[in-house]
Formats: sequence, C-alpha cells, structure tokens
Amino acid sequence: MKTVMQDELRLLVAEILQRRGVPAVDAEIVAHSLVYANLRGTDSHGVLRVPHYVKRLEMGSINPAPNTKFERTGPATGMVDGDDGLGQVAVWHAMSHAIQIARESGICFVGVNNSSHCGALSFFGTQAIEAQMIGMVFSQGDKCVVPFGGRDSFCGTNPICFAVPSRTGNPIMLDMATSTVAWGHIIKARGLNQELSAAWAVDAAGDPTVDPHQAKWLTPAAGPKGYALGVILDVLTGVLCGGAFGPHIVPMYGQYEENRKLCHSVGAIDYRRFPGADSFLDNVTRMVEELHQVPAADGFEKVLAPGEPEYLRQTERSEKGIPLDDYVWDELQELAV
Repeated sequence: MKTVMQDELRLLVAEILQRRGVPAVDAEIVAHSLVYANLRGTDSHGVLRVPHYVKRLEMGSINPAPNTKFERTGPATGMVDGDDGLGQVAVWHAMSHAIQIARESGICFVGVNNSSHCGALSFFGTQAIEAQMIGMVFSQGDKCVVPFGGRDSFCGTNPICFAVPSRTGNPIMLDMATSTVAWGHIIKARGLNQELSAAWAVDAAGDPTVDPHQAKWLTPAAGPKGYALGVILDVLTGVLCGGAFGPHIVPMYGQYEENRKLCHSVGAIDYRRFPGADSFLDNVTRMVEELHQVPAADGFEKVLAPGEPEYLRQTERSEKGIPLDDYVWDELQELAV
C-alpha cells in the first residue's frame, strides 16, 4: 500500500493525460475529479480509471482536445456537445452553464451528449454547492445490470447525485449507482483477488456469485427500486439528449476504437428563489445535527447524514494522504514514463 498526498497525485495524473494530448486545463479537471473520488474513499472512481482513459485516448475513441460546445435551448435549458472528449470536461462545462443560467432564472437543466465516462458525480455536485446552489447530476452506462426478475443485463449502473449546501460542516450529498455497487468495485476486487459480497453480482448464467472473475453482471440496488431508477435515468440522459440507452450503448470495456457517445444531464437550483431561502442553510445544518441525535442501532456508533462518511474520509485523507493499492500506483508510474 502506497500513501500519496493529493497534490502529488493530481500532478501525476494531469501529466499522464497531457502526454496523451489532453490540454492542461482539461487534464487538471479530470485529475481533480479522479483524486477527489479517492479523497472521499470512492476508490472505484478514482485514479485506477487512468489506464482505461489512456487506452481509449491512444486508440482514438476519446478525443484528447475536443471542441466542447454549449447551446442555450430555452430560458432554463441547454445542451453541451462533448465532441467525444473526456466526460469530466463535458460535465464540468455543463454544470458551469447550469449554475450561470440558474442565477438568472432560478433553475436550469443542461443535457450532455457525445461524451464518455465522467467519474464520480459528486464532483460536479460539489461544483454546484460551491456556487451556493442545489445540484443534480445524472449519467448512464452500457448494459451491465440485470433488471429485476431478469438473468441478462439491460441498463448500465446509471448513477444519480443530489448535492445540498449547508451553513457549516458537511453538505448533504447523495451519490449512488442504481446498481448494488459500481463496476469499479468488481475491478478492484479482481485486482486484489478478493471475494465479493453475495448480493453484488451474477455470473454468465444469471446466478449469484462471489467470485469477481466470474462476475458478469451487477444486481440492481434494492431490487425493483434500483431497477426502476436505472430505467428512468436512461430516459433523462440518453433518450432525452438524443443518444442511446441500455443495450445500444458502446461498452466501456471493449470496442476501444469506437466513440461511446454517452449522455449525462445536470441541474442547478437557486434555493434563494423559494420561501425557505432565509433559513435554508441553517435548517440543512440543523437537519444534519438532528440526524446525529437519533439513537444508533447495534453495531453503529452514530447516525450520519447522506454523504457524511465520504466527507469525513475526505477530511482525513486531505491531511494524511490517499492510500493506493500497489498495483494502482505501479500502473500510474508506468504510464508516466
């Protein structure tokens, strides 16, 4: 296990991307996003993704220097064309425009098409929080989750994020896949040769498995609820933004020379436009504090707010450094040469 400080890791990742033709500004956005995920303990969406991005950059399915375009389509709507670049760059621009328009109109929803994998959605939720907005971020992926009652996959992990600012302390942050876990957890388990939780995945026959090397598809979170959310998110991303959905999306792992054409959507809400504006931040903080006062169940020290475990881990890792598995660090060193 290697421990690395966040600044060192960001510089390393940005350098790796710039060597593949990614402009410095874009490389910094992507590096910041990946290291942010590691800081929060969401290692499945952290720097272990770099080798995959490099492979697609080198094989031509990710455009290293895209001409990212924004079109305002209405008083509170817009679209970003990612030009097949890195997903973090496209979504960063989308949220930036959503925030700017929400300052005028109170709310804004921006779609993204012609994109690629965009990493941890809470990174863009934090972007909204820093602008004193409520943020929403939706994304999609290729088929890897079995529908409730099915044996073959249909939707992707199709993550969803809501981000809410508070007066002090941690914000309220929901960032979750609509599958039981993200596929990155399977990748990590394979790298470490560790067994999975029985509820995470099924094999090629659609039967539950704990062997990460036999895992073929993921299970939906909370059965029918995660399944239904996954379908809705394909509508709010691919179908809404003129892209593909489910089985028609280019797979992340495979067809490396083909553009993935992923879609995302983001929203920003100016809470100051609503009756609770004056007390909003204070009441969000109060809500978190009152959650802490709920008696803890057996095996738990304290009730935490959504996103609080990651917030606490981010605080700790910012001070002590980010632990990386040796194989992840070794891969980054090889790519930096």
